[in-house]
Amino acid sequence: MPELMNGRPLDCMGRLEKEIRTYDFLDRLGIAYKRIDHEAATTMEVCAEIDKVLQAVI
Repeated sequence: MPELMNGRPLDCMGRLEKEIRTYDFLDRLGIAYKRIDHEAATTMEVCAEIDKVLQAVI
């Protein structure tokens, strides 16, 4: 099961540029955020598992 992490990853090597820009933007605004690193979510079942970890309200 994926793990909920606070803020940007320590190492951004191999991350998409738009992901890094998003971290930069949130950090610049002083907005705290959580993230989950996971493989591509190719089914709704996988998305539901990620939502559970994020405690996302559906």
